Amino acid sequence: MRQDFNPFILTGYTTPEYFCNRENETKRLIKNIKNQQNTTLFALRRLGKTGLIKHVFHRLQAEKKVVCIYIDLYATRNLGDFANLLANAVYQAYPEKKQFAKQFIDTFKSLRPIVSIDSLSGTPELSLDLSGNVKIEKTIPQLLTYLEAQNIPIVIAMDEFQQIVHYPEKNVEAILRTKIQELQNCHFIFSGSHQAMMVEIFHHVKRPFYNSTTPINLTKIDAASYHSFIKKMFEKYKYTITDESIDYVLEWTDRFTYHVQAVCHHLFADGDKKITLEKTQALCLEVLKQQEHIYFQYRNLLTDTQWQLLKAFANEETVTQPYTKKFILKYQLGSAAIVKRSLEALVTKEMIYYDASSPAPYYAVNDKFLMRWLQRLPK
Repeated sequence: MRQDFNPFILTGYTTPEYFCNRENETKRLIKNIKNQQNTTLFALRRLGKTGLIKHVFHRLQAEKKVVCIYIDLYATRNLGDFANLLANAVYQAYPEKKQFAKQFIDTFKSLRPIVSIDSLSGTPELSLDLSGNVKIEKTIPQLLTYLEAQNIPIVIAMDEFQQIVHYPEKNVEAILRTKIQELQNCHFIFSGSHQAMMVEIFHHVKRPFYNSTTPINLTKIDAASYHSFIKKMFEKYKYTITDESIDYVLEWTDRFTYHVQAVCHHLFADGDKKITLEKTQALCLEVLKQQEHIYFQYRNLLTDTQWQLLKAFANEETVTQPYTKKFILKYQLGSAAIVKRSLEALVTKEMIYYDASSPAPYYAVNDKFLMRWLQRLPK
């Protein structure tokens, strides 16, 4: 056991030992994959959906009978970006099979594949030349056809899948759905953090992907499981942490996976092996101070009404009825029409999210650290 290793992982995935719970979701995803069912994974941002996918991949790859491919579409802006991302991910999925790499490049030589070395990681990367007369809409189906021909189960996770809605090409959903329904060896996980868009893609009767997947809604890890995990991780490395400290972390972060991990990561990195409630509270304030320069910049990017509405949502923590006279008067927000326009802008900027899966759907501030910082501002 490395003494310099921080068990509260902020990025990536290591081993199941440092992954908290998600047993039911893991079983359901693996069951769907083994039964040739494609899955839609709905999750709010920073609840740990990417970690869950990597955890499932770790379990599947341990059986050595499946190839797992992960792509994050968040930064893509068009179908060409998508195709390049998928091509590189396919190329990277077979690092030990030189014959596969050569065959892959030969198959797509008309797209002039270029292999370069990443300056940071030192690993080879592949990109396609999609300029000229290349019909980009045919490239992704060609890549999927190539994978299908490998005659081995392949799982492809497409994270932040809702990004395809923003592509300038208007037929992306139809292109993908038409090809995917033909495949027998390739199975898919479509995940996304923008619930409204994901619901529109997969549950609107007029969309190509309508009712084509099995949905899984990722919720917060239950408090008891997270409490036990945090205590176990600290004790493993000879730290002591009070129960009230752990409870405070879970309440202060609203049990959002990233924020819980970040606070615990900083507590561990601080090096004090006796963690009390007072030290935990002080550390949380320090986390806010570290982000303060960023949060002040948000003020400059928003209108006065948007800023006031953001503060109002932070103070309320959850808002189920933002257009009521009582709420508007309490925070002096003007009119329902003004609130509506400002709220739409904040949702578009992903500073506010709408949780439609809750028994009582509500709006809330996306970044829980930002929410706590806003609560400390003068009313």
